[in-house]
Amino acid sequence: MRMKDRVAIITGATRGIGKSVLYRFAEEGAIVIGVYASSEHLARQIEDELRPQGVRTAFFKGSITDRDFVRRLMEQVYSDYGKIDVLINNAGIVADNFTSQMSLDEWDRVYRTNFEGTYSCCIEAIPYMERQGSGKIVNVISVTGVLGREAQTNYGTSKGSIIGLTRMLARRYASKGIYVNAIAPGMINTEMIGHVPKDKLDNFLVHTDLKRLGESREIADSVLFLSGEMSDYIAGGVLKVDGGFMR
Repeated sequence: MRMKDRVAIITGATRGIGKSVLYRFAEEGAIVIGVYASSEHLARQIEDELRPQGVRTAFFKGSITDRDFVRRLMEQVYSDYGKIDVLINNAGIVADNFTSQMSLDEWDRVYRTNFEGTYSCCIEAIPYMERQGSGKIVNVISVTGVLGREAQTNYGTSKGSIIGLTRMLARRYASKGIYVNAIAPGMINTEMIGHVPKDKLDNFLVHTDLKRLGESREIADSVLFLSGEMSDYIAGGVLKVDGGFMR
């Protein structure tokens, strides 16, 4: 069990990629800490399913845009378990619009959640990792942050900014045993694509070598790789898991 007894914090853990990551880590023996903003019934469902299997799990409700909440979260996890081995920054939102039509609120909400939320989680977790001399941080971004996508200026900018943050933190902390990397999924078959019109999905797949959507389990496997010992010579990297998306 590759993550046996490791304490892993996963934001956006009740749906989509985050939920798959949580289940994947649980399979590998991790102590899984899920963070969610509003879906309390989903968090309870996951707990009810995993606890009879002997999985140690806990959920925290709050917004990653609330720095005080993030600080208390990290303090509580470290107090309860004595360490923070892995942080998966997965929580994010979309509010797509064309640049000329995008409101300031659409810009601010997406950037605050996606970039500033990720930043807060990193900054609050790193002192505990530094204290123990080890840690893995995986920031879930998107191919939109790497390549840019029409009508996603706010989303792409927020995710692209996380690439810069990932590289800066890796440079600062890799020598202290803290590995910071990012993973850039393509179009993944989760609840998040429910708002995407079929013609846009079809156009995305035309420019994807594998000609299909990715599955959240495939992303979870890649997150697991970046969180474990097999990635110990990777720092500041961006792993594209996009089926060969070309534009």
